[in-house]
Amino acid sequence: MPHSRVLGANEDANMPYSNSFTGARYESGRHETDAQVLHAAHNLVEVFLLFLREHEMGSDLLDTQELPASKKALVNAFRVVIATESRPGARALLVKAGLTLAQFQDGIGARMSVTPVTAGNSQNDRHWTPEPGQIRRFDMALNRLGQERSQLTQIFQQALRMAEKKPTHHA
Repeated sequence: MPHSRVLGANEDANMPYSNSFTGARYESGRHETDAQVLHAAHNLVEVFLLFLREHEMGSDLLDTQELPASKKALVNAFRVVIATESRPGARALLVKAGLTLAQFQDGIGARMSVTPVTAGNSQNDRHWTPEPGQIRRFDMALNRLGQERSQLTQIFQQALRMAEKKPTHHA
């Protein structure tokens, strides 16, 4: 059963500038300021981090419908926040959290558990054989997970390089 969504793909009552993360650069005919875009990015990242704290994911694969905002908006928000973060440790944690977005995929449907079977399972569980369609669906999802993790790593590495090139100002 999908969780209630905090934000929709293009809807947003609490963050009027979230469209900047879905490709729209203008809202109501006004150009967004950098401060507004950065504020919206921080809000989206915070919403996602709260979501992760509330939902134990482990290594499971979930449908993008479970996300509190669109996946594209969240990826872009993480990219902006990582690129503007001055603390290397915080950037590393943001990358780690952002990479969990690869575990959310379109059309997964019910949560797919990637938990290994242990010897303590009941006799009936050990003799269960998945249907060929389930195996194909699972294999495709795992392949997409690897591809998306690689793509997200590249996106976030670019953001890390931008942050490292940014001059530091000491007060």
